Amino acid sequence: MKKLKKILLINWLYFSKQLIEVEDINFLTGKNGAGKSTVIDALQIVLLGETNARNFNQAANEKSQRTLDGYLRADMDSNSPYSRRGKDFSTYITCEFLDEEMGNCFVTGIVFDCRSDGSRQERFFIYDGSIPEGCFLDQQEAMDIPSLRVYLKQQYGLRQKMYDSHKEYRTDMLAKWNVHNEQVSRMLKKAVSFRPIVDIQKFITENICDIPDKPDIEAMQQNIRDYKRHEQLAQRQEEKLKKLVEISRLYQEMQTAISRWEQQTFLVLWAQKEDLEGKINQRQAEEADCKSGAEKAAAGFASVSEEIDRKRRRQDELKAACVQSSVAQEEDRLRSGRERLLKEQRNLLLQLSNTAQEIKRESVSLCSLCGRISEWQDQQLLAPVFSAAGNIQKAYGIFLDCDEQIFDSSPAPFEQAQEAATQFMGAVREVSYKVEEMLHGLREEQDRRRAALADLRKNIKDYPKGLLQLRDRIAAELKQHIGQSVPIDILADVLEIPETEEHWRNAVEGYLNTQKFYLLIPPDYYQRALTFYDQIKRDYSGRSFGLVDIAKLKEKEHLAPWDDSLARKVETENDLARTYIDYLLGRVVCCTHVSQLRKHRTAITAEGMVYQGYVARPLRKELMEDAFIGRQAVALRIEKMEAEWKVAEAELASWNPVAAELAKHKDREPLFSRYFVHDTAEQRRADYQRRLEIIKEVEQLEEELSHLDLFWLEEQRRQIGVLEQEIKDLDQRKIQYNSEKTQMEMRIHALEYEILPELYQELTGKEDALSERFTPSFIETVGRPRYQQEFARLKKASAVAKNFGDRLVQTENERSATQRKLFQARADYVSAFQPCSFRTDAMTNDEFDQERQLLEESELPKYREKIKAARESAMEQFQNDFLAKLKSSIEQVQDQVKSLNKALKQTQFGTDRYQFRADRNPDYAEYYDMIMAPELMEGEGGLFAMPFQQKYGPLIEELFSRLAMSDDTQLNARKQSELQQNIERYTDFRTYLKFDLETTDQNGSKQLLSQTLNTKSGGETQTPFYIAVLASFAQLYQVNNLSPLASNTVRLVVFDEAFNKMDSDRIIESVRLLRKMGLQAIICTPPDKLPDIMPLADKTLLVSKDKYQMHILSYGKEIAR
Repeated sequence: MKKLKKILLINWLYFSKQLIEVEDINFLTGKNGAGKSTVIDALQIVLLGETNARNFNQAANEKSQRTLDGYLRADMDSNSPYSRRGKDFSTYITCEFLDEEMGNCFVTGIVFDCRSDGSRQERFFIYDGSIPEGCFLDQQEAMDIPSLRVYLKQQYGLRQKMYDSHKEYRTDMLAKWNVHNEQVSRMLKKAVSFRPIVDIQKFITENICDIPDKPDIEAMQQNIRDYKRHEQLAQRQEEKLKKLVEISRLYQEMQTAISRWEQQTFLVLWAQKEDLEGKINQRQAEEADCKSGAEKAAAGFASVSEEIDRKRRRQDELKAACVQSSVAQEEDRLRSGRERLLKEQRNLLLQLSNTAQEIKRESVSLCSLCGRISEWQDQQLLAPVFSAAGNIQKAYGIFLDCDEQIFDSSPAPFEQAQEAATQFMGAVREVSYKVEEMLHGLREEQDRRRAALADLRKNIKDYPKGLLQLRDRIAAELKQHIGQSVPIDILADVLEIPETEEHWRNAVEGYLNTQKFYLLIPPDYYQRALTFYDQIKRDYSGRSFGLVDIAKLKEKEHLAPWDDSLARKVETENDLARTYIDYLLGRVVCCTHVSQLRKHRTAITAEGMVYQGYVARPLRKELMEDAFIGRQAVALRIEKMEAEWKVAEAELASWNPVAAELAKHKDREPLFSRYFVHDTAEQRRADYQRRLEIIKEVEQLEEELSHLDLFWLEEQRRQIGVLEQEIKDLDQRKIQYNSEKTQMEMRIHALEYEILPELYQELTGKEDALSERFTPSFIETVGRPRYQQEFARLKKASAVAKNFGDRLVQTENERSATQRKLFQARADYVSAFQPCSFRTDAMTNDEFDQERQLLEESELPKYREKIKAARESAMEQFQNDFLAKLKSSIEQVQDQVKSLNKALKQTQFGTDRYQFRADRNPDYAEYYDMIMAPELMEGEGGLFAMPFQQKYGPLIEELFSRLAMSDDTQLNARKQSELQQNIERYTDFRTYLKFDLETTDQNGSKQLLSQTLNTKSGGETQTPFYIAVLASFAQLYQVNNLSPLASNTVRLVVFDEAFNKMDSDRIIESVRLLRKMGLQAIICTPPDKLPDIMPLADKTLLVSKDKYQMHILSYGKEIAR
């Protein structure tokens, strides 16, 4: 075996130079902070071939922030002789190993060249030989890298090497160790930095098993892919055949639908042709009947015309006799005169009636308006209208139900109505203007309130117009004059009425009156402000705005207010305001009752009664309620103004209808104007008298008519009337004959030029359609026989046409649907099986039928043969390259576990014994059984044996699909990842095994560590860790390999903070197991484990620290005794 014999540290933290000699079991101890982990961290760099600080001191202190630079440059007082800060120096960590089989030594190490500017270089090195006596020192200084390179070359020639690459160093170092597995580096890290075992399965599979070669399945994968590819191709051909069969079926469906559609189309066309021929025969017969009827009507028309002429000649003779009679002439004169008078009477009556109706409408309208006016609320403003309306109702009352007889009275009512109307319209116009003016004022006031409320809701008081402008102008003037802003306050803004004194608010507001709007000017700037105000005073004439002179006030007045004064009801934080309020209100005594007022010179009650200058007077209510003082003033003003707003809105609402009504009628012109009364009305009175005269004249004419002898004349007129009626009757017959003749001629024209040509054209179209669509053979052999059959059943050509015409739409849809399905199936086929140039819209199916026949008779049988051959080849390689190698690996690891268990069998940890388990993984039990099946390798036929295929055939197919998903090189990333994971999983023998560590106590009770890991104590957890780690090292170092060459390996194990939670018995057993396994160990523990480990160790190394120096003292076994 190869053993570590010496460790050399130069310039490593507080080790200036330390050569450490080691044996088989070495115990490294010392107080916390003495430097134990410093040695372990140095050793890790050389053993792992890494300078990464994340490996440092992890077991000793999880939160350690040790860095490589910290170890090299060492944090110490710069005055210390050992300080390396700000200097150039080199650091060495080297390990000397002895090959006991070969009897020679080799050294592995690292040198760091550190520069004063903070930079550094590092080089690992290996050479055959021992650590030199000078320990790489030249004149007490460690050699730098160039010097070491020269030294090694001179001393060892080709038996040395310095490395630029860490990886190359690790490879050569492991070769020197005769360990060709980088897993040893991971195990060294695990041993140094103890971590509790969380997953025993993972720990054992990663660290115990050592079967480096996985089955090479590349050839098998290719055969599987070939088999799958042929299978897929065959499947694709099967899919093609299936689709082609479906296309043939759809083609037959389309042909059937086409045949049905053709027959039904023929039946409809032939029936329509037969029906048209029948209609043509009917219309030709109708044309002949119409010509005959027209001739008869013409003859009747001529006969009646002759009869009418004869009767009219007789009528004319009778009329001439009447005209020549003197009685007839006198009658005509009298009747004409009467008709003229009656016409004049009707015209006069119409004019009288129209004018009377106009007067009535006017009267009703005005009286209705006056009635509505009388319902208005009595207001002084409306008094003239009310008065005039009453006169209208009196004057117009007589006309409300008047007719033409109103014109048979005197003109007085008309004149009274004229006077009343003139007075009323004048009152309406006057009052309308006044109401509009009043409403205009109300609306302006509402606009002012609206704006004020908007400002108040923004906490902006509605001060008198011009006040805020005056304040801002004075402030701007002062700022311009002195170069800085000067605060100017309105007195009301800086005053406050306490809540407890709120009932005195009205008294304060009313007493201050406009003084609360005075501006408070800081005394230093008062004169300037006064001068400016004097210059602009005309802009504010009529306004009672004032500037308070506080300086003069303080100079002239005694300002201490009385305790019971009105000043005590007002608070302010403004000194100027306080001074002025004390002056104004400090001598105004507050009285609870009016009877107390006379006791004081100036006094006031909360209700606003003031006694001043020996006069008692009430403050004006509007002044008291005009709140401007304090924060509450805004809310009070809003409340007051909202109330005023509501009152004004109600007033507007009540006046608006009145104003609208007045405005509507103010420009109205009454009917009873002066012209109407003196002209129109007078004319109607005259018309009325003329109407009475006409009545008498008509009576006179009727009297004269009654005395005429009219017997002969009336007889003549009777005969004329009889002839007139006969002529009318004959005229009706003439019209009827003419109408019949005209109708017949129109029908003949329609038949000759419209109906029959259309029928002929339609018939020609049907005949052309039949000849174009159907061959004579089809017509004679299929079409006409079928038509005769259907005609015999339905009796009429039109019935045949309707019956099959109704079906034809459905049949056409079926034909189109079958055609679409066929074309779509063909298009799907062409798209799915590219390249394919078949026509998808061909009306024959020849190309697709030929392709189907080729597949059925030739291609599919070939593919089935290829599938069989490829599957057999894949199965053979699956058996030989996959299953056999997996089985071999499983058997090897099970043998290794047996070997480890044999070493553990004789070792007891306290009362417990431990054994490794490598059983069948239940998650992959079927696979394990198939791999380990005896009949696979021993039975005849192996993988192809029928019993094996029956039992494991589906599982083999599933495994094939997992190991060789597809021959498609364009697999997406997820599929590629899944495939790679499957290959890693199923080619690794450890997948099929479940590893565990079994504990047997003194009673023979067995437990698996995986089941009890979370319930174990610290010592119980550490014990299996060390067993597993030691077993792993034994495996990696090939301790049990019978070959002397293979087993000649380094056996080194390093534990930091080892056995810290184990009791004495478990520590003893762990050390014994180390020896039994032939391992070399460096065990780093705190001093409290000294009594347990020192007697077992071959050498005890005690680390001590004195300020900035660390030392190691060595003790042998004899000390422990």
